[in-house]
Amino acid sequence: MTLPAVLFGTIGKSVLTASSTWSAANMAELMTIVGIYVHAFFLIFAVGFPIVVLTLESIGILRKDDDYIRLARNASKLWGITFAAGAVTGTLVEFGLVVVWSGSIALIASMAAAPLVIELYAFIIEIVLIGTYLTTFNKFKRWKGAHVLVGVGVLFGTNLSAYMILAVNAWMQVPWGTGTLVAQTFLPWVPSLGPLVVDPAKVKTLATVLPLVGSSLLSSPGAFQLLSNFTSNPWIALFNPDANATYFHNLLAALIITSFLAASYLSFKIIKGYGSSGYNWKGLKVSFFIASVASFLQAVAGDFQGRFLYQFQRNIFNATEGIPPKGGYDPIVSLLLYGKLNHFFPGTSYLSSLLPSGDALGQLTISATNLYAPILHLLYYSMVVSGVIIVIIAIGHFGLYSKILRNLVEGLLRMKVETFVLYSSFAGAGLAIIASVAGWATREMGRHPWTVYGLITYNDVVNAHAITPLFTASIIALEIGILLAGVWGIYMVFFKKLGFKHKGGVHY
Repeated sequence: MTLPAVLFGTIGKSVLTASSTWSAANMAELMTIVGIYVHAFFLIFAVGFPIVVLTLESIGILRKDDDYIRLARNASKLWGITFAAGAVTGTLVEFGLVVVWSGSIALIASMAAAPLVIELYAFIIEIVLIGTYLTTFNKFKRWKGAHVLVGVGVLFGTNLSAYMILAVNAWMQVPWGTGTLVAQTFLPWVPSLGPLVVDPAKVKTLATVLPLVGSSLLSSPGAFQLLSNFTSNPWIALFNPDANATYFHNLLAALIITSFLAASYLSFKIIKGYGSSGYNWKGLKVSFFIASVASFLQAVAGDFQGRFLYQFQRNIFNATEGIPPKGGYDPIVSLLLYGKLNHFFPGTSYLSSLLPSGDALGQLTISATNLYAPILHLLYYSMVVSGVIIVIIAIGHFGLYSKILRNLVEGLLRMKVETFVLYSSFAGAGLAIIASVAGWATREMGRHPWTVYGLITYNDVVNAHAITPLFTASIIALEIGILLAGVWGIYMVFFKKLGFKHKGGVHY
């Protein structure tokens, strides 16, 4: 038999294996969730923390203050550690995409090809420049700004890499370039998603064939006939309107977390009396200021992200906002979206009524939305409430610079603004982590049962071979081991020395 005959024969059998692939997908999802969160722990430092480091160094150069240079140099060690750990965990995640989620080859070979090729070159820029930056502090005697420019080059590479990866994720959420395909096939409430630049038949053919045939497909002479002309525009993911909102939302989240963590570390040193108080306060003020500004910008970015959710993923919007199945009112959201307090939001019962007869995946989507609605609502508002508290903390922090705010903070809290800043840095770091974890969980869990929303379910792309609990546990143990190794490295560099140094004027 020819390869196409074998492949299309396999498609006919795929329905019989649906239950087993769903089970495999559920097992695979556990290890993927842990892997992505472990990777994200290090990734946020690579994406957000360089802004803190470069800001400290730039202030030091402009003010000719060596304290800021020392702060930047010491902070750059964390940048280096997390970059290395991020590269390791990123490789593990990508390996998992190809081996465990073998159907993702269809994405990589089609609409994700252009972004991921650019991401590869961006990663090369990072590798080439980060070693130079970390090893050349105080080496540029004539023009110290040259060292900052090297760091800006690393920052550019890192964020270009992050943008490309997040653009692919955004396409999985909002598959731009599929026109009305999603609405006509599975989810009628989804609006037109730009021009139609994909081959609808090949979308489902590839999604069905690849998890069953796996990498052997790529070694077959006729395999690439299935991949050719999958899309007429390989750049389409970069034109997705959700890509920019996704990138800025995640960049600001990384910046808020890392800035608050830097602030809390310096607050810990001040409270415990480690090092020079003046030196630590310089770093604390800069990092807290960056976190505060980023938190204000995040409110705007979050609003845009929420609007895209409402526009393109109405069922997930209903779950996160707690709209009952029969519909209901949400005065605050109504005011933000429509400028009035009494707009009625139809619930999932209405969305279900739009589904054509026999649309099993549409019904499965509604069922998944209703099933996950309580936890999605809890996660979403954990993110929102945490964000609101962070903004309040940020406003209070500006009491360091405003007499009016100083009097307000000290009058309400009965403590000095400096004391408020010291202790609220810990709260800011904790709340930022809660918001980030909850926000990403909401985004990914809400998409169930889809890998590409409205097009490809996640059991379509999982490897057809059995994924056992033992294998899953082994991979999770490996992922947690990498996390602990990275945390141990951070501890050895930034905390262990504190216990062996005399308190006083020593800089760390």
